[in-house]
Amino acid sequence: MQINSWFAKGMDNRVIKIIVWVYEEAGMTQSFIFIFLFIAVILEVTFISSNKSLKWKIILILYYVGWLVFWLSFNIIEIVSAPNRNDGFGPGVNGWFLDSQKIRQYILIALFIIETLGFVATFYYLRFKFSNRADLLKNGYRVDAIKALTIYILSSLVVWIMKPVFGRPYFYSVDFSNLFYSDRLQPEWRDYWIQTGHTIKSWGILNEGTVESVSYKEWWQINDFFGNIGDLFKPLGSGKAGWWNMDFPSGHMNSCFAILFCGYFFFGQRKNRNINIWKWVFLVIWFIHINLMQYTQIISRTHWITDTSFTISISLILLIINGFLIDKIIKRYNTKNNKNFR
Repeated sequence: MQINSWFAKGMDNRVIKIIVWVYEEAGMTQSFIFIFLFIAVILEVTFISSNKSLKWKIILILYYVGWLVFWLSFNIIEIVSAPNRNDGFGPGVNGWFLDSQKIRQYILIALFIIETLGFVATFYYLRFKFSNRADLLKNGYRVDAIKALTIYILSSLVVWIMKPVFGRPYFYSVDFSNLFYSDRLQPEWRDYWIQTGHTIKSWGILNEGTVESVSYKEWWQINDFFGNIGDLFKPLGSGKAGWWNMDFPSGHMNSCFAILFCGYFFFGQRKNRNINIWKWVFLVIWFIHINLMQYTQIISRTHWITDTSFTISISLILLIINGFLIDKIIKRYNTKNNKNFR
């Protein structure tokens, strides 16, 4: 609790708050480009290995067009609706950052531009460079992509199954009464939350006109799972105060690992993929990024350090065993079916 309280002071500095806000939003979409990459590599290699059959060409085209439609639709909806989003303090007021939702819109636009450029560059490389590599079939890139996609799916399942099971409250909700009665909230925001907002986002408990914080839960404590599970079918935020936060483990940390899972394409002595200076640079940048993501989540009161640490630990454990298991499965498949699936 003391660690989180100390980090939360960073929200009083506007520059730090904006950086934290950027990381909060980036954590929601940063994994998309890597999911796109993993599946695209599988399809590109399959297309080439099928001697560029019409069936796989159509599948490949539909995949790329589908991603384009999804990406544009998702971002347009998010960006257009951002200024009027109601987090419980009135339309246009961001609940976590207690500031204008217009700032969130600007952040979303900036991230959309940056990430779209990343998508375009990735698509160009895959379609016009990667697909023409001489070692495309023999170097096992499809299996590497399967490993990366599998571990991301597995780690995501672990995180998103555990979230509703534990139903851990945010530090934001545990500290809500202090925030609510502080000068961070304007009087009209307080009035709105008491009158209407608590039914939109139940950040805290409204007890006969008095606002109370949610009880603290340790990371290992299950928060009345069977009593609260029905809230999964209610609009997010309108269920029991605290439980709907589903703070443990951290989804943002999980999305950061999507970047590291790209390492399957670059590391592996058996494939002569030895570590060089650029790979060290990649690892250092990722290490800095995941730490920034971790501590910005703590500063924003949206995660406890145990949430983020657990996700990092479980992802690393899965990373250790995932490649070994996939190799075993592929080897057995090839032996049994007299194939050379790579």
